[in-house]
Amino acid sequence: MYCDFWNLTQAPFNQRLDLEYFFESEIHEEALARLLYIADEQKKCGIFSGPAGTGKTLTLKVFEQLLKRTPHQSELIDLIGLGEEEFIWQVCASLRLGPSFETKLPQLWRQLTDYLNGLQLTQGRQILLLDHVDQARTECIPALERLLHVGNQQFPSLSLVLALDKMNLPQADTLSRISDLSIELDRFEQETTESYITSRLSWSGCQTDLFSAAAYQEIQSVSQGIPEKINQICDLALLAGFEQSLSTIDADVVNRVCHEIRGMPVSRNRISEAIQRV
Repeated sequence: MYCDFWNLTQAPFNQRLDLEYFFESEIHEEALARLLYIADEQKKCGIFSGPAGTGKTLTLKVFEQLLKRTPHQSELIDLIGLGEEEFIWQVCASLRLGPSFETKLPQLWRQLTDYLNGLQLTQGRQILLLDHVDQARTECIPALERLLHVGNQQFPSLSLVLALDKMNLPQADTLSRISDLSIELDRFEQETTESYITSRLSWSGCQTDLFSAAAYQEIQSVSQGIPEKINQICDLALLAGFEQSLSTIDADVVNRVCHEIRGMPVSRNRISEAIQRV
């Protein structure tokens, strides 16, 4: 609703996992280089970690697109809430092995084992990008370890990339043991946060800087450099600026937006009124 006011072609800080909005910071560039290393060097497993909201899922989607330019086959699977049977079924379905809803776990494992053994004979490579591993049921961790031991271990046909928010899980020792490489997405520093915001605005047709220097500092302080939080703050700040017919967003607007996000509206804060009219 604020795009016309700010002369934007689209809302710059939406939370859609759109490859068009991928911001390749030095942190993300390094992460992609390490992910490609896992694929090219036929490593069996890599752990891809970082605080929630740093862009792991979007980075995996970008990596999946990069792999389409290589001989490697890849599939991206979200493990949120999955147990072992659901997980193995999803893997079989993603690999188009034709499991039915009635297929039992032993038969699923046999289908998957036969596929990986056949892939090994043709010297093929399959890379599974497994997101939200820390939100899967605990029974999935032994299943991951079992997957990595299918077939000839000298010439493995399967690589796993395990994405998770943190390593302080009960199964952390197991994950560390099966991993060949650790990849971490860190929070943005102040300079990167500013570059991220200006890039998002530029992609949406903005020709001027809409945030003051003090606003950038406040955004960095409150968001702690987490892109997802930066998006939320900036989106509401532009809404507040539209409501109040501002020419730029200053630190006071950002501060009041953050109070709104926390559910603690302050005086003179009319953001809620603007949202209600959307």
